[in-house]
Amino acid sequence: MLKILTINPGSTSTKIAIYENKNCIENHSILHNQKVLDMPLFPDQLIYRQKEITEYLQKRSHAIETIDALAVRGGRLKPLSSGVYSVNEAMVKDAEAGLQGSHPANLAVVMAWDLFKKYKIPAYTVDPISVDELEDFVRITGIKGIQRNCLSHALNMKAVAKKAAYDIGKPYEESNFIIAHLGGGGSIGAHKKGRMVDVYNSDKEGPFSVERAGNLPSLDLISYLNEGKRSFAQSIDEITHKSGLYSYFESRDMAHIEVQSKNDKKLAIILQAYIYNISKYVCSLLPILNGDLDAVILTGGVCHSSFIQEMLNEKLSFLGKIMFYPGEFENESLAHNVFLAIKGDIIINEY
Repeated sequence: MLKILTINPGSTSTKIAIYENKNCIENHSILHNQKVLDMPLFPDQLIYRQKEITEYLQKRSHAIETIDALAVRGGRLKPLSSGVYSVNEAMVKDAEAGLQGSHPANLAVVMAWDLFKKYKIPAYTVDPISVDELEDFVRITGIKGIQRNCLSHALNMKAVAKKAAYDIGKPYEESNFIIAHLGGGGSIGAHKKGRMVDVYNSDKEGPFSVERAGNLPSLDLISYLNEGKRSFAQSIDEITHKSGLYSYFESRDMAHIEVQSKNDKKLAIILQAYIYNISKYVCSLLPILNGDLDAVILTGGVCHSSFIQEMLNEKLSFLGKIMFYPGEFENESLAHNVFLAIKGDIIINEY
């Protein structure tokens, strides 16, 4: 029996779970207050979140010495192919440095390394944010010095892609999907025969999300930021955490946003635009699949809303099969992949 601890730090919480082989026996989200979230990731949040995890495990009588393996969410590391990776010093160094930017998931790799050094528990990550399987030509932009890169909700998108492939009775490696992960942020990716060959991330492009700006008219953006006399850090914070639906509704709660949109015609137009933009960018990925599409898959926390599901289905049903997998399956994917890797069924990659 393998006992696996998963660690998945997010923007407002740290999700942990304990699996015995493939069976989840403990699942919990540790919520963090705003004071903690305003702290720097390293070392402040690292210390605080580690302490919270340790205290919860002790409270639930899960001695860390009984854990056989760690399966942690990988952050903004170097570009990698999809798969399972051993956590090592090079990975920890890149996570701490924020090689491709700061993200709470960077914390998990460092936490795992600390536990490995102290308790000799082997540590792994699966499909980190920096999974990059893009076709070379999709990296090209209209300015020679700027290339598109790939940062996304790869862990959840790969997980639901495999679920959908199973549900339609076809191997993931033979399937073509367009997958939209809709949450506080968002990612939309084209999955072609088992590879994520093009991706929009709402940090930089694609549709706006609950709190992120997505793609913006470039000249207007330059003017907007210049007029506000914001620092670079302030500009990044506004675009990635205080934009999107939040900038109109002053809320990140989709239930509250729905109610407001039903009671205010002007706000109803904003939600209509949100749905339209998601649909527009989903359709824009058809060319890389040459129109050969098995299904559109919609996942993430926003998809818990039946109202949002109805609106998206209305816009996208002409494409064929629409499949909803509300929420996220990240801890499950972490544990299952690491279990299979330890068994020898899938390869463990070196970073």
